[in-house]
Amino acid sequence: MPRRTRGPVFGHGAWALALALVLGAPTAAIASLAPYKGAGTVPIEAGNSSAARGKALAKARKAALEAALAEITGPVDKAAKKAVLKSADAWTGAYRVLVERTDAGNVAIEVEVDVDVPRLRKRLVQAPSVGSQPLYRVESVEVADGCGDTPTIGARIEDELASGGGTAKDGAALRVRVECTALGAVPHTFLHAARIELVAEADGRPIARIEHAGFAADAPGSIATAVSEAAGELAGKLAVHRRGTVALRVEAALPAARVRRLERALEQSVVGVARVELVRVHPGGSIVLRVHGQLDAAALGQALEQLQTPGLRASVIALEGPDALAIRLQ
Repeated sequence: MPRRTRGPVFGHGAWALALALVLGAPTAAIASLAPYKGAGTVPIEAGNSSAARGKALAKARKAALEAALAEITGPVDKAAKKAVLKSADAWTGAYRVLVERTDAGNVAIEVEVDVDVPRLRKRLVQAPSVGSQPLYRVESVEVADGCGDTPTIGARIEDELASGGGTAKDGAALRVRVECTALGAVPHTFLHAARIELVAEADGRPIARIEHAGFAADAPGSIATAVSEAAGELAGKLAVHRRGTVALRVEAALPAARVRRLERALEQSVVGVARVELVRVHPGGSIVLRVHGQLDAAALGQALEQLQTPGLRASVIALEGPDALAIRLQ
């Protein structure tokens, strides 16, 4: 006769879940679990029913995991799927035995397994790899009158930005404006001075502004020196902006538990996010998180607004650039 086991028969993952509850882990992590059923039948060999039961249970848990895998849509990484199935016990730690029976020399078990579907989806769905290249590419350099030969100045700035790790091909379009002021001879020296201002913009927003003074034996040389040094400084500032990193400013971040819930949701449920770290806390209650992964700010904002996490809603306030986003928690 079939035997229905009343109450859960816990694996190690379920004990971890219970411990998390005791320690006050956010309920969002629990709410992301979804039940899937699986069944397994194994013959009893040499009268060893205990070993057969273990194999049947493992087979049933793996079948439940396969049922969850079957519902994952989108481009799936085959190697990742294979790895998940090889470690089925790690993904099916919380399970309940629904039916267990022994007849005709076989052990048959049916289980219901709680699977963390968002985490599973993230593990399987392929995300485009963009590496850690600079975020920007130079689209244009606008050189004001008084700076000298425009093509020469423009080429020098592009070369400095590229060699300084500030720009690369296939990045977001960057526009650079150059203003030059010759300051004349420096009293009591044999030098001339010039002041340079470089302004870098992307999507109509200022990304960086550099003011620099240069000195040389003549006026053209002072401008050339100032341009090269200012471009090198600009390259250093642009190099901070890398593909795969988004500065996420969170308004109305309090209480702190919501921030931790947001971090967990990003790391466990959003495809393309690899790591989240807190980088700044403002006195007014807002914070800045650095999100590492394979999303730009626009894609991250869309993912956050579509995030299905109980007790956590995010709305985009402003897209501040390809790698900067502001949201509000509600």
